[in-house]
Amino acid sequence: PEWEIVRTYVDEGVTGTSAQKRPQFLRMIEDASVGEFDLILTREVSRFARNTVDTLQYTRKLKARGVEVFFINDNIKTFDGDGELRLTIMATLAQDESRKTSVRVKSGQQTSMNNGTFYGNGNILGYRRHQELLPDNKKKVDFIIDPEQAETVRLIYDMYLAGNGLTKIKEELERQGRKTAMGKTRWYETVIGHVLKNTFYCGIITYHKEYTPDYLTQKKIKNYGEVELIQVKGRHEPIITEEQFERVQLIMASKTAQMKNLNTGRRSTTGKRPRTTVWGK
Repeated sequence: PEWEIVRTYVDEGVTGTSAQKRPQFLRMIEDASVGEFDLILTREVSRFARNTVDTLQYTRKLKARGVEVFFINDNIKTFDGDGELRLTIMATLAQDESRKTSVRVKSGQQTSMNNGTFYGNGNILGYRRHQELLPDNKKKVDFIIDPEQAETVRLIYDMYLAGNGLTKIKEELERQGRKTAMGKTRWYETVIGHVLKNTFYCGIITYHKEYTPDYLTQKKIKNYGEVELIQVKGRHEPIITEEQFERVQLIMASKTAQMKNLNTGRRSTTGKRPRTTVWGK
């Protein structure tokens, strides 16, 4: 058959597990809804959507507006009598393949975690990021201590252990003109708090601070104990000792418990931190 190709839509660099993460796909659906065309050609079901619900929802929406979808490799046309039944089967297989891929990715990540691989692209106060491209095109990231920034980290920990609060530390950092990881001279208590809670400074990498509960949506959420934390000895040089870090955590936990007890009228008790699994200790 001959078709007039009026428009091409490609979501580059997007896996397409969820339609909400595919701007070009959503634009195609919107254009179809206003009558820009009456037929969509796609190579196979897995290229249209890897989510069974999305596949059926959008093909039904298109069909209601008189727009047919033809899956060329699968030879499925949504206007055919058995089109939706065959489409449901193929979409279910595509979704299950996405689930298997998610399991494989998590397994690979677990291996990387056990080896102390660092995830993330942000700057870490106290360190310079050194990135190297390996022969297999994989990236190796190492963190080298920045002497000036490392002194800032030590100052934060020393002041806190000496009994100073976050506001006092903030004022002292700004008085000395100390710079943040982004090179700014203005500090915030929240930033200082994150420094004091980051195990990276005592040589330990903590994983699962965030996690993805649903492989379909791929949306990360903060971990409040739903998933066990994993801690691994990193390859980087620590700036403070583990003993210093643990002392800081005990003080912070005690202060948090005291604040909660002030609101409830209960006696003060030191709360426990979430349980973690530690590798390489």
